[in-house]
Formats: sequence, C-alpha cells, structure tokens
Amino acid sequence: MIEKILRKLELLKKFSEKDIRKIEKVAVLKKYPKNSFIFNKNEIGNHFFVVKAGKIKIFSSVGNKTKTLTVIGKNDFFGEMSLLGCGTRSASASAAEDSELYVISRKNFEKYLLKNPELTIKLLYSLADRLSRADKEIESMLFHNILGRLASAILEIKKHNGNCADIKINQTEIAGYLGTTRVPVCRAINALKKSGIISYNCGHLIIKDENRLKSMAGSK
Repeated sequence: MIEKILRKLELLKKFSEKDIRKIEKVAVLKKYPKNSFIFNKNEIGNHFFVVKAGKIKIFSSVGNKTKTLTVIGKNDFFGEMSLLGCGTRSASASAAEDSELYVISRKNFEKYLLKNPELTIKLLYSLADRLSRADKEIESMLFHNILGRLASAILEIKKHNGNCADIKINQTEIAGYLGTTRVPVCRAINALKKSGIISYNCGHLIIKDENRLKSMAGSK
C-alpha cells in the first residue's frame, strides 16, 4: 500500500521501484485519532510523514489565536523541513479526523538524501512551492481586507475539498484559516451572501460565483 502512495508523490516520481521499496522498509504505520497532536510548534523535528488515510491540520498559535495554515490529505506528505536540518518545527500538526500516517525517521531518510541527489532537488522544489504559498498568505494578511482574505480562504478550502464548490465548514473553522474570531468572519460571510457570491446556512457553504470570488481574492 505505501509503495503506491509513495509513487504518487511528486517528490518521488523519478525514483526506481528499488528506491521506493527501500524507503518503504523504513516506514512505520501509526494511527492518530481525531484531534490528537502529531507534533507541536518549536519541537525538534525528527520525522517525515506520509498520509495513508485521513486529514492533517497544520496550524500555528499565538496567544489565544490559532491560524490554520493548510490541511494535508491522503497521498500527501508533511514534516520534510525538519529533515533538511531546519531543527525545530515551524508549525503544529494535529489530526483533523481519524488518520493513518507512514512515519519515516530523519536518520533513515538522510541516508537516501546522500545516495539520491534527485531527492534533494525534489525536496527543494517542494520547499520553494510552500514558501511561495506562505508569501501569498503574508501578502493577503498585510494588504487584503477581511473580504479579500475570506475569499482567498474559501478558494483554498475548496481546493482541499477536492475542488467541490459545496463545502461543509463552520464559522469557527473559517476563522481559524484567517487567524481571527467568528465576529468579523460572520460579517464578511453575510456580505458575500448579500452579493450573491456564496450561500451559507448552518455550516453549509456553496460557492455561487467563483469568478467574483477570485477577483476579490486577487487571483488571476
């Protein structure tokens, strides 16, 4: 099973079956119940994770506010920055639902980095992509008003929802994506509803005009 998952990762697409099998042998399958912590921000990172089943929330907390950075789903990976000598974790991770993860230790993975320069390059591409997304998030927080930030968040949530425009999410979860509280989120949602861009009722959000949503988010 893990061989099929590893083969789907962009990170390992150029690797031979032999290489994949070697990595598979050092992976340990672990189960994480919903809401359980996988690691905390500022912990020393010694493991890389591949999601076999479930969803993992990557987030950061400052004071009493929590900001959801992204949601990692099936056949995706996370924790790779710690394997490149970044030391402590830059964010926290918890199971958004019951999840199963393949866990690979830093010590074993470093052996493959030394033997496979292609893997190192792939990891750098992955980091560049994630840093680019982080830059866009910072830009959104600095320059966009709450409506623009909400529009960006809805589009990001849609992406994690399999690009389905019919999304089940409550206002507290949306506030988590924006790093704010329910009150401004409620006002912004009502503004989008009145404009006919979305409909929202009892935790059920439907995107009705994606083009206008993208325009508000500053997407091309």
